[in-house]
Amino acid sequence: MDPILTFVIGAVLLLLLMVYLGTIDQKRKILVGLILTVIATGFSITAVKIMDIKKGIDLQGGSEFVVRLKSGTSEDGTPKPVTEDAIQQAIGILEKRLNPEGQKDLLLAPQGDERILIQMPGVSDADVEDVRNKIQQVAKLEFRIVHQQSAQKLAEIAANGGVREPGWVEMKFRDEEGEGGQRSLLVRNRPDLGGRYVKSAFASYDAEGWKVYLNLDSEGADLFDQVAAVNRGRQLAIIVDGEIISAPVLQTDKFGGTAVISGSSFKEKETRTLASLLENPLENPMEILSESAVSAAYGKSAISQGMYAGLVGLGMILLFMLFYYRTAGIIAIIGLVVNMTLLFGAMALFQFTLTMPGIAGIALTLGMAVDANVLIYERLREEMNAGKSLGSAIEAAFDKAFSAIFDSNITTLITAIILFTLASGLVKGFAVTLTVGLITSLFGALIVTRVLFGACIRSGLLKTLTTARIIPDGTFNVLAWAPKFVILSVIIAIVSFGTFAMKGQGSLGIDFRGGALVHVQLAEDKTLADSDIEDTIKDLQVKVTDEDGNVKTQPVGTFYMQHKQGATGEIVTIRGEFDSGPAIEDAINAKFPSDIVVGTQSERVGSLIGSELAEQSGWAMMIALAAIFIYLLLRFEFAFALGAIVALFHDVLIVPGLCVLFGQELSVIHIGALLTIAGYSINDTIIVFDRIREIFQRGGGKIRDMMNEAISLTLSRTLLTAATTMFPMLVLMFFGNPAMAEFAMPILLGVLIGTYSSIFIAAPVVLWYARRSGQSLRRQVLDSVQQSTVQPSQA
Repeated sequence: MDPILTFVIGAVLLLLLMVYLGTIDQKRKILVGLILTVIATGFSITAVKIMDIKKGIDLQGGSEFVVRLKSGTSEDGTPKPVTEDAIQQAIGILEKRLNPEGQKDLLLAPQGDERILIQMPGVSDADVEDVRNKIQQVAKLEFRIVHQQSAQKLAEIAANGGVREPGWVEMKFRDEEGEGGQRSLLVRNRPDLGGRYVKSAFASYDAEGWKVYLNLDSEGADLFDQVAAVNRGRQLAIIVDGEIISAPVLQTDKFGGTAVISGSSFKEKETRTLASLLENPLENPMEILSESAVSAAYGKSAISQGMYAGLVGLGMILLFMLFYYRTAGIIAIIGLVVNMTLLFGAMALFQFTLTMPGIAGIALTLGMAVDANVLIYERLREEMNAGKSLGSAIEAAFDKAFSAIFDSNITTLITAIILFTLASGLVKGFAVTLTVGLITSLFGALIVTRVLFGACIRSGLLKTLTTARIIPDGTFNVLAWAPKFVILSVIIAIVSFGTFAMKGQGSLGIDFRGGALVHVQLAEDKTLADSDIEDTIKDLQVKVTDEDGNVKTQPVGTFYMQHKQGATGEIVTIRGEFDSGPAIEDAINAKFPSDIVVGTQSERVGSLIGSELAEQSGWAMMIALAAIFIYLLLRFEFAFALGAIVALFHDVLIVPGLCVLFGQELSVIHIGALLTIAGYSINDTIIVFDRIREIFQRGGGKIRDMMNEAISLTLSRTLLTAATTMFPMLVLMFFGNPAMAEFAMPILLGVLIGTYSSIFIAAPVVLWYARRSGQSLRRQVLDSVQQSTVQPSQA
């Protein structure tokens, strides 16, 4: 989209918004609001059509790696530390290795002091293994003179029990075996020439087979000729990563800056890969800390499942709104459609990346976006019951609901920002959609629906409103039930913590303890038995690299499987050890045809990064809770802040244990879900507290009675919001893929627990603290309100 046009439209929208907020005349306000809504909606639709929404690798297919540079070894044998220059050099080398033509959508970014994030959207399934090998391959090139009596000396060493001649070391050939086993040569213990002098390398084929030609720079050419002049007629071993590739005889003392590597086992693919690696050797070895690879077919299936879940969830919400609020429900639906349009428009315009957790975030936004409408409509019904006209009731409802809507969205926004700041990988996508969704939902509820109400009233289309009712009018002695629910919470907490104690490490997923997951998407009418999968992978051998860099082969190790029915077919999840992931995925794709296995997604997380993620997630939770508590202290009296934070701890401590009890393993996505629950729970609690403070200002009875009245007045809103938030989560849990279901269950449990904690935990704590402190809570509220309304000239 043209940047000048975007700037002009953005300036016009900002100007219209300022005019709307500053206009007192209702007729002009409605007109400006309608123009603002139409332009913003049209601009969003255009942005989506022209720019499209950027998809993450989990939706379009591709691979993502987090790699760590390890300390290398310099030519004199001393350790080579990881420096900032080494990171940048590695990024440049990986760019040349993985994107030699410069045509791929490749992202390489440093992470911390010694890590690099590599993202390659659109990489085919067949290329993932090649990418993995190119990342891990160091390709350290060395030239060493071979001992003139290599075979004799090696035989003497073997006969003397391993006593070696000083200055020489035994090295083995790569993939070449002699009659007595793997062939070796005795070479100098230090390189005669290093690979850093290589200017270029390319593969070539002739009558002798495939070869790699090395062109040395001017300094390297001189050094090579010096070595050749002294050692003419002797063998020169060409060594890559500690293995001899070839050992030709130095036939002359003038090579002109060109060397040749050949081998009897060289194949085209191996030779071309070797040439690429030698042209771009890494000075520091790399290890893969985490990996995610998604086939394009699996990503397409995830999008289909997300759309299905979103449409079903949206349909359930729309039907509910129509049934419950009738004509007002139609206006809310229009506001909701505008909200979703603006959300997708912002994602496209700012090129935010849509991920699988992001789809779950959009589904959650659908439910939470209705909250502001429900809050306003419940206020509207109260104002009309008080005898006000429809127009006056609407104005009063929007004005009185604004404070609660603002406070509740700010606290949710705090959790979203913290999640975006501290999270990594795909979870950021959830934080982005949640943040954008909060902003667009405020626009849809506070501007679009208000303008539509005003337009309908002024045009005579809307003269009265009727709504259904789930809670009869009246005041319930809710606080009298609080002790029973406290006991219930204690029982649930015991069960939750007991589940953790019983399962121990088994309650943690690969994000926190390391391992591999392979998700297999089957065709819609196909299924696989556990025995079919087990027979495919039980005898697999995987290559494992130890701490010293030695590669060994071992069995695939322990694994287990889970089956889940998604919207587009069954999904089988196979969990195994870290090194087994690629082998399992390759075996599944090789064994079963594409009409059975539609696509796969694999994830690998090393134990190091798993422990770091656990620590990082803990800090994210603590910072979020602290930030929310500080905000509540600034906006409310201490008793309210204490009640809210106790209810919040209650929710985030109980939900993880219940998720584990119902068969889930805790992962990073659960941290995102818990932060969302924190925002939702505080949202719910603030609305109850806001009404309590309002009734305190009015006065008229004991504190306990006034709190019961406030809870009773907000009970309908609390239950309605819980229902509309649960609709899309239920669809995700039963019809989404494993990542979506993993997110939906904690949200679903959190909504249920957060709903009753805001009523039966938070409010009783406020009452208990007020009585224990001996201070008048009502007096504190009145003083606080009076201070906030004092004019500057009176202060």
